[in-house]
Amino acid sequence: MRDFILGCVTRVRSYVGEGNRNLTLQVPYFASLGRPMLIARNQDPIAAKTRKALAILGYLSRISDLSASREAVADLLWSSAVRQKGMQSLRQALKQLKTAEEEAGLDVVISTAGHIQLDQAELRTDLQHLLKILDAGDSAGFEEARALWRGEFMAGYDDIDPQFTEWLLIERERIRAEVVDATLKHLDVSVIESGAGHVEAAANFLLHMDPAFEPAHRALIRFYLRQGQRERAEQQLKACERELKELDEVPEEETRELLKELSVSEKQIATEETETPQNPGFWHRPSTEFLGIDPQTSDNVVHFPHISIISGQLNQTTTNDGLYLKEEIVGGLSAYRAFDLYHGEYFGDAEGPQPILIQGDQAGSYLLRFQHNERNGKVSVQFEDRAEGRIVFSEIVDLKEWDSVQTAASHTIGRIHTYVTKKLRNPQNSSAFARWCQAEALLVNFDPVSDRKALQILSELERRHSTFSMSYSGKALVNIKQLLHYRVEDRTNRLSWEEILGLCEHAVMLDPWQPINQRAHGWALIQSNMPDQARRAFLQAIRLNSVDPINLISAAEGLAFAGEVDMAREKAELAMNLFTTVPRVFYEYYSLVFFASEDFETAAKIIERASYKSVVGLTTRVAALVCAGKEAEALELMSRQSDSLSAVVDKAGLGTGDPEEWARRINFFQEPKTRAAYDRGVDLVKRYFFGDRASLG
Repeated sequence: MRDFILGCVTRVRSYVGEGNRNLTLQVPYFASLGRPMLIARNQDPIAAKTRKALAILGYLSRISDLSASREAVADLLWSSAVRQKGMQSLRQALKQLKTAEEEAGLDVVISTAGHIQLDQAELRTDLQHLLKILDAGDSAGFEEARALWRGEFMAGYDDIDPQFTEWLLIERERIRAEVVDATLKHLDVSVIESGAGHVEAAANFLLHMDPAFEPAHRALIRFYLRQGQRERAEQQLKACERELKELDEVPEEETRELLKELSVSEKQIATEETETPQNPGFWHRPSTEFLGIDPQTSDNVVHFPHISIISGQLNQTTTNDGLYLKEEIVGGLSAYRAFDLYHGEYFGDAEGPQPILIQGDQAGSYLLRFQHNERNGKVSVQFEDRAEGRIVFSEIVDLKEWDSVQTAASHTIGRIHTYVTKKLRNPQNSSAFARWCQAEALLVNFDPVSDRKALQILSELERRHSTFSMSYSGKALVNIKQLLHYRVEDRTNRLSWEEILGLCEHAVMLDPWQPINQRAHGWALIQSNMPDQARRAFLQAIRLNSVDPINLISAAEGLAFAGEVDMAREKAELAMNLFTTVPRVFYEYYSLVFFASEDFETAAKIIERASYKSVVGLTTRVAALVCAGKEAEALELMSRQSDSLSAVVDKAGLGTGDPEEWARRINFFQEPKTRAAYDRGVDLVKRYFFGDRASLG
């Protein structure tokens, strides 16, 4: 075992030597992956006298504030014992843990009369380090990740107590999802097609975790084909078949088709390379004939804006961070599933073609350039509108000025996405995707006129392009909004929840990789009392696009309603950091996440920044104040702004239909305790505006 730890530390040091000194895993630390142990300063593994001693450390390291009451820990680890006996056993286990800490040179557990907590400044774990190096995403990091992943979180601790086992199994799934998601973002198709050097190491790390993980096999097959290594791609398919056979399964058709599809694609590329001059003055759009699609006549072809990507000398001279920035931007644009991305290879002139005016279709044609400045280490990012023949923006990115590469990339991605969609929202543009952008802009408005216009556009899209998935999820979102927030007479279609769920299921069936489809499905599932399925839908939305702050904050709100509070907090905070300017409506979402975590004071403060154009915003602030022990302040708020709030409530139809039905529908929280807390605010709003107001005085 000591040999393994020494090997792991050696790999950490070699990784640090490549310029990543901020990613050092320092000893001593808590090794939680595989059989848990403490790693001493001399790199020796230290075991505690009993498993439950380290189980305490493992549990506390994964809860949101690294703190729990003694009663909660005792109930988790000695659930069958009477409380007094459990507390006695806990004290003994804490002594054993302290002994192991002293031997390892650690001092992380802080034990008081009522609580046990970990010192965040002193806590170091292999899991924390693993997630950091996966976020960095270079080849050396993925090699180190393989060494760190010794097995499942807290392996061998499944049987120490039924309550702990239940928590552990859920936590393992959460950790596995975090690790897989952190790795898959470096295996996006566009990243693989770019030939990025880390792809092979990233996929092999996933196969180290699970040899039968088919998406990793697919990534390697695609990567080897991109490198012209067909034989290795075929061998990888055989390896995939072999591993799945052990599980009595076979590869999905998508995996098998890769070799066939890319075989045709390779021939197409070879033909284009033969016929294309070295320094073209225009950008060729790849032919779709080999797919059997005629773009002039097919009713179901939806053209997206074209973005051609060139990198100058970036791949040869830039630092690792410069490459990460490019990969994050390209991967982030791909995650929107709203752009057709093409990589350009230019020879001779390293700067690529000069900006020129070209004739494109209504979706738009753009050029995205990356250039590394060897003198100052900064990266130039230039975005050009080729239909107008002009530079939209040119920025010099100094990563030292940003919190992370992801934050810097999100800023650039946001500028590109905003510019392109703003152009497409011009009513004069009648292309399919432009019409979707026009409908999407109307979805955020809370008024019947906007909804009617949006539904008209979405119905038109459905008729013209029956397989365009977002037209169905868009319809579902309009109807969800109307059922929850409108008076009956203001509703347009009046679809039932069953019909709305059917629309969402159809959208997901058509395109399960579109984040908005997953989010709409999640909201429909929440209202259909299926929180587990909703949780999966929101998690999938986050996996699919982790750079769009709107997607993150919306999915985080959904996770909070579904009871996945810790991850909801994490993703909501990330979203708020990624926003350049936070739209006021998202403070409402952010507040609900804090409400779910029972931080009512913070929830009440955050919701103050939101507008009161929705009854949800009003109810959330009232509920947060009531649960924070400030019912008098909540009543004063409603009294002080009675007229404007009455208009909000009347617009939502509270009292014009069935107030009790409204009260049930307005509370999305699925966890009983949180639902009961929010109901206190719902009840007060209902009584104030449609009950005996005088009795509340």
